[in-house]
Amino acid sequence: MQPAALSELQPLVTPEPRSPAIGIDEIFGDLSRVIERAEVDAWLDLYRAAPADFAARQGLAIAEDGDLVWTTCTTIPFIHFNCVKNLGVDSAATESRLDTLLRHYRDAGILRPWFYTNPHTEPATLSCWLEARGLQRQGGWERIFRDATPLPAEPLFPTEDVSVERVTPATAREWAGFIDSQYRLPTSPWLLALAGRRGWHHYMLRRDGAAAVRSMFIGTDGMAWSGIDAPVPGIMAPSFDLDAMLGEAMVRDGLAAGAKLFVADIEAPQAERDGPAYRNYARLGFKLAYFRSHYSYLPANSG
Repeated sequence: MQPAALSELQPLVTPEPRSPAIGIDEIFGDLSRVIERAEVDAWLDLYRAAPADFAARQGLAIAEDGDLVWTTCTTIPFIHFNCVKNLGVDSAATESRLDTLLRHYRDAGILRPWFYTNPHTEPATLSCWLEARGLQRQGGWERIFRDATPLPAEPLFPTEDVSVERVTPATAREWAGFIDSQYRLPTSPWLLALAGRRGWHHYMLRRDGAAAVRSMFIGTDGMAWSGIDAPVPGIMAPSFDLDAMLGEAMVRDGLAAGAKLFVADIEAPQAERDGPAYRNYARLGFKLAYFRSHYSYLPANSG
């Protein structure tokens, strides 16, 4: 018999699990629908703002059928522009509806449409239906939210050596150009249509020029959605600090504007949920609602 390896003789030590750095709320169906609708309403208004000539050139469109919303873009293979926003959220999905949506994207020449699921989408077999049709889960985002609880009067994230400012007509081109340069997209004409548009609030953090941006849409129902962020912390940029400064400015402005609920995402999720994004959002009063999974076909060259 061969002698046992040293590692086999040592007792197995299981590391103690670390507590999440952010509170996790028990979310029920009604609240999950409100949270998802905040994003859907933002995208509906964003598409309404798209200049007609730009939309025609890019094959850009958004469609509604009852509460269901999906986007299409034949020229820009970007997840947000070719995705079904809320299948199984406001009403239970069906296999026939799923097949109709997949056929729509095939007919439009879209090779990789995206679908979202979360623990509250119905039916629970939706992810199985997606996988049975060849789509695979390809990561996802942590969906977070906060209510209208006031922030402390003193700054949570001091902005030393940087400044956070609202985007104005004078700085809108710089803001739009910065986003396009970060994502390598041609969306400046669309973004410029959002500058000064009712409900939209855009922020730019400067440090020797534009360094980070983020936007917020507040609907007439007081639901505030945060997105259009660049660079995405943890993915496009190593630091989370600049995004935290933008987040604080938006929450403070949103509260002053009467926002009732804020919805955002952590786009670089961690299994332990104790990284800087979680800590920063927790300081801003956000809680974790759930993990939202993203499904699509694998890229053609992945095999």
